[in-house]
Amino acid sequence: MNKYLIFLLALTVNFSFSQSASISSRNDFSNSRTLMSNNGLWITNSTASSEIKGTPYLFDSWNSDNALIYMSDNRAYKIRSINYNVQLERFEAKFAEDSVLALNPKNIKKIDINSRTFKRYLDPQYQRNSYFEELVKTKSLTILRKFETEIVEGNFNPMTQQKITPDQMVKIEKYYSTEDGETLSEMKLSKGAILKLIDSDKKDAVKQHAKDNSLNYKDINDLKAIIKYYNTL
Repeated sequence: MNKYLIFLLALTVNFSFSQSASISSRNDFSNSRTLMSNNGLWITNSTASSEIKGTPYLFDSWNSDNALIYMSDNRAYKIRSINYNVQLERFEAKFAEDSVLALNPKNIKKIDINSRTFKRYLDPQYQRNSYFEELVKTKSLTILRKFETEIVEGNFNPMTQQKITPDQMVKIEKYYSTEDGETLSEMKLSKGAILKLIDSDKKDAVKQHAKDNSLNYKDINDLKAIIKYYNTL
């Protein structure tokens, strides 16, 4: 496809202004041309190897009417077709089947997709900035989720020296907590781990609330409900 046509398509179809997502007192949003020219790189839309089942992308669909990209200069963009490449740790915007823009994270403050917030933190394991999903927040604590990929080898037939089933790419989840917004500590999503993170004088009330409402600390939606209640105490 002609790159000039791709560019026009990107401007006219996939980006739109938003007047309700300002992260400061400003409600004006710059032309999407700025994002196109300074905050992304055109890449080839390649799928996973046919020999490996699975996809590196976090979301099943690229279509999202509720995706907002917040920039460090307090501008924001609404984008209609976006996905997170877990394997390459980057967000990508699709404008056509042969036209994908890899977003440069340098000037991105956060990305909201369908009420889910993603921000970059220093990964304590690999010592590099990576995207984490902010699951829940209190006044002094944030619980994060990190997505990674790994390859699960298929079954191998030693008699025929051939694979019976193909290798598969799967997504795994890791959980972290941070009190200062910078230093991350890996944690398990469990009742004991969650209760260790909250104020001791509020633990009994939180436990009773979770029990009365049959809330599971390992379930993300239930955990959000538990922390929402905790924030009211």
